[in-house]
Amino acid sequence: MNSSLNIAIAADFALTEKLVTILEQSRLSTANITVIEAEKFSEEQNIRFNGKYVEQLNFDDVDWREYDYLLFAGKLEQVPHLAAAAETGCIAIDVLGICAYLTDIPAVVPTVNNDVLADLRLRNIVSLPNPQISQLALVLKPLLQQYQVNELSVTSLLPMAYFGEEKVRELVGQTAQLLNGVPLSEEQQRLAFDVAPITGREELNKQRILLAKILPEFTGQFVEHQIQVPVFYGFSQMITVGGYDLEQVDFANVWQSQPLLTYHPEQIVTPVINGETEENTEQLPQLHISQIHTDDEQLSLWAVSDERGFARARLAIELLQLIDEWQD
Repeated sequence: MNSSLNIAIAADFALTEKLVTILEQSRLSTANITVIEAEKFSEEQNIRFNGKYVEQLNFDDVDWREYDYLLFAGKLEQVPHLAAAAETGCIAIDVLGICAYLTDIPAVVPTVNNDVLADLRLRNIVSLPNPQISQLALVLKPLLQQYQVNELSVTSLLPMAYFGEEKVRELVGQTAQLLNGVPLSEEQQRLAFDVAPITGREELNKQRILLAKILPEFTGQFVEHQIQVPVFYGFSQMITVGGYDLEQVDFANVWQSQPLLTYHPEQIVTPVINGETEENTEQLPQLHISQIHTDDEQLSLWAVSDERGFARARLAIELLQLIDEWQD
């Protein structure tokens, strides 16, 4: 454990809170933390780390030479700051997966393809894939190690938190507005009480490229449908895999060596129930699998996580710890 590490976190307030909370429970809990407001915080939004307020800066006030690591979850137009940090020798973790498709930047899902961290020093940047691919890779990896899988079909239900806190606030406002009988204006994108497909051919091709980058051992057919749903937080996927001898999968054991994942043989885990349970018990967020069904050549399951707390914050801190261990 290195108490002299200096870590910068650049994100909106909600994700920064999640990152800091999980970092406090990690082996890097004695590091020095600085927060960079990727979105301007309000006056009452202050971040504490180990009970102490941490310094909150703007991008323009940062000297990247002072930092060992950057957890970057800023906007696309802020990516030059990530590149600037990496150029000084600061190792930058792209939490939102903005750079995950670039060939010279490793994309890593912890416990799935840790070996590609060997390429980290090419640019001093490593990318965490988007929640859809990260969650899918965690589910698939143990299956691919034991069974032959040749088809994959996924329906991803994306909450407002996936698109940022501004969309969460917009859904809150629209929900209250419609419940009070006030119609939306024609210019407003309908979010409340409605769903919408967001997958086009280009998006699907990007997802295929990213899955192949993370799991090159999977060479079968892959189709994903992405649907925007009127849920504030919590990410869900209905996953169906086709292959051979899948009816023999030992559900109790196939994922037991995966510390980031929990299998529920009896309970149906939903994103809201899962989020409330993890918040009340103060446990580290995990990926949860339930509703598994099989026949001779097909297996289907329901996978749920806190998109912000698990697929971004926890996986980012797990990745940070892997990098720090690899550096040692």
